[in-house]
Amino acid sequence: MQVLRCSPKKEILSLNVSLGRGGEACVYAVPSDNNLVAKIYHKPTTAHADKLQAMLANPPENPTASLGHISIAWPEDLLRAADGKNSILGFLMPRIQGMRPIIDFYNPRTRRQHCPLFNYQYLLRTARNLAAAFAALHASGYCIGDVNESNILVSDTALVTLIDTDSFQVLDPNSNVVYRCPVGKPEFTPPELQNKTFAQHDREISHDLFGLAVLVFQLLMEGTHPFSGIFQGAIEPPPYEARIASGHFTYSEKRYVPYLPTPIAPPWEILHPSLQELFIRCFEDGHTNPLLRPSAQTWLSAIAEAEDSLITCTTNPQHRYNNHMRSCPWCERTVRLGGRDPFPSHRAIEAKEHLQPRVKRRKQYTQTPRFPQRATSPQLSNYWQPVITPSGSSYKPAKKSRLYPVICCLLGFGLLGYADIMIKFTQPLVSQNAYTQQALNSPQTNNKLSFADSYQQGYIAYKERDYDKAIISF
Repeated sequence: MQVLRCSPKKEILSLNVSLGRGGEACVYAVPSDNNLVAKIYHKPTTAHADKLQAMLANPPENPTASLGHISIAWPEDLLRAADGKNSILGFLMPRIQGMRPIIDFYNPRTRRQHCPLFNYQYLLRTARNLAAAFAALHASGYCIGDVNESNILVSDTALVTLIDTDSFQVLDPNSNVVYRCPVGKPEFTPPELQNKTFAQHDREISHDLFGLAVLVFQLLMEGTHPFSGIFQGAIEPPPYEARIASGHFTYSEKRYVPYLPTPIAPPWEILHPSLQELFIRCFEDGHTNPLLRPSAQTWLSAIAEAEDSLITCTTNPQHRYNNHMRSCPWCERTVRLGGRDPFPSHRAIEAKEHLQPRVKRRKQYTQTPRFPQRATSPQLSNYWQPVITPSGSSYKPAKKSRLYPVICCLLGFGLLGYADIMIKFTQPLVSQNAYTQQALNSPQTNNKLSFADSYQQGYIAYKERDYDKAIISF
């Protein structure tokens, strides 16, 4: 049990219920306040204490304060040792409940499972609220540094909360000391910082803006990364960090890149023209001049324009798309995915059709194959699965053929070569806790969307995705 003194409130806290443990700190429930949690460092340092004091002295504005929502989970009070030493051991911060990692909303599979009524308008509103949170931080002189999908939570009302704020880069205006962010994920890192040691570099706002653009792209393009695609070279496809460093934006309009868009990704044209322009500015123009990347406020305005231009499909009211499109792209996409609707209708949800597994036809073999076979599922042509050998007491293996070893060898080399290419565009399945059934209300004003029913609250643990081998999951 931890016994600490809260500063400046002078309250004594006894912490004994651990909510989670990481490599740097442990998070505890606060018995006297269910809206707070305590984060205690395993090895508190003077740098931790000085950084926290600088953060408390200059908190950023909360863009959703009028809604009673916390967009940035900022430290609220310091926690000191109760033994009289007065050393800072951690801090109190808001307890965020009833939200999920942003990847659960831009990933089509998990979105359909947990929040099936979260349509394209909600994705646009999520991107808009995300840009607002970034703009508030940048206005106060902060940089996130480690922009990634793990430290962004989203509610079923499209509200956003940034967490792990004590890892942000902080400038102390009194001492001019910069407390750097020493970590980062390559797929959200701008080209000028690729293969750099983050602890040795000050982050700039333009660096954050690259990561923001990646997240907005993934939200609006069904989880597709802007630098993912089918490599057209003869060698092994480069990892994301090499593609970003080379400026190989898959949807480039001003230069040739050795990639084609992934067939299962939505078409580039589905994006509102204003958003297309900003992505070009960020990933092409900003490649050589980071200052040309659109600001968070610019993204917010463009996303609001895109949301205002949405129209509703006459076939499925859950299909919302921008009015520059001649026909509903989501109806076309549903057909292309073999009936798997990215935004299922109310009728389909009531019938639980969106939760039905894909029908996979399996070839029957008289003997266990020595190599994996390609699945025949029409929904996803590049999905791979091991073949299940027929079972049962009546099963009898067929007679061996003399040509069997030779045929297997030839097929093996071909199939393994094919798998080496295609497996890079496959994402493992995700298992999450389910929301309760939700009914859609009319969108509310003041930057908030709502559902009629509440949903199961709590923190959701999930595994990190391997983005070098995964793009999108259906």
